[in-house]
Amino acid sequence: MPEISNKLKDLYYKIAGVPVLALLVVYSYNLTAGNQKLSWSVLNFVSFCFISTALWYLNRQVQYFIRKRLFTIKSTGLRIITRFAVNVLITYILTAILFRLWNVLLYQSAYNSSSIAALQLISIVLSILTGCIYEIVYLNKERESDIIRIERTEKSKLQAQLDGLKNQVDPHFIFNSLNTLSYLISQNPETARLFNDTLARVYRYILVKKEKDLVLLKEEIEFASNYFYLLKIRYQTGLKMTIELDDIVTENYMLPPLSVQILIENAIKHNHFTEKLPLDIRVCVIPDKVTVTNNRNIKQFEIQSPQIGLKNLAERYMLITGSHINIDDGKEKFTVVLPLLKS
Repeated sequence: MPEISNKLKDLYYKIAGVPVLALLVVYSYNLTAGNQKLSWSVLNFVSFCFISTALWYLNRQVQYFIRKRLFTIKSTGLRIITRFAVNVLITYILTAILFRLWNVLLYQSAYNSSSIAALQLISIVLSILTGCIYEIVYLNKERESDIIRIERTEKSKLQAQLDGLKNQVDPHFIFNSLNTLSYLISQNPETARLFNDTLARVYRYILVKKEKDLVLLKEEIEFASNYFYLLKIRYQTGLKMTIELDDIVTENYMLPPLSVQILIENAIKHNHFTEKLPLDIRVCVIPDKVTVTNNRNIKQFEIQSPQIGLKNLAERYMLITGSHINIDDGKEKFTVVLPLLKS
């Protein structure tokens, strides 16, 4: 059974409902009572208010008690029948006692069995109607509770997915960078120092920003430049990257962290390049989007790749922004368009 608050807050319903039920019992009975009509006296009204309160409270408590147990019944129809059968039985027994006491104590047996049976029938009908109102309110709260629970579950699921995707940074990059640094230390100490400083900035950015959903475009472009510098030092020749900002204010836009870096990494991973046949990567920033394009010279041998690059980026974009990235896999150029969000 769905878990919602076991007790509905119905104090105001009872305060308003009990007098209304008392009046309805008297009015309904008088419509068909003939010569034995009930008088509209204060005593009658108070008596029926007491009876209505007793019926309301007992039915309410019993229904709270049996509600969880009803969900052990698989058939919906049988649950409904059982729920209202209990309602009818309780009302019948309680009114059989209270109306006879009311008749004997206040009216010295002025009402016969058929009159009391009529009052019981009216009370049963009104109890069923009241029970229906309770069920409608309860089911509405149950539905609201289900919606909230589903939203929380989906949010937790999406957050878990997002956390997993954020952690999928190529582990080989650090090892390759350290190997390059080791080589530079012996060959070119000054370049090694600059390489080391840039590597520190790159990994500081990765460690700090990967936990965020969005970063400033300015920060991402600066990170991409530092990242490409490390690649340029490592590969020496055959790599070229151009960044075009189109006179926009990069502080005004945001995107998921490491987005541009993933596209640079993807281009290098899947293309062959040399000094005579360089890989040309162009990052073009215009209002509302970033376009990353590279010329194509696919490696002849299949790459053993975990395939987390573009798929990772597409999933993160969808989870964080609700937007899709646009991929144009042409024969000569490969282009990815990343939507930007206003900061």
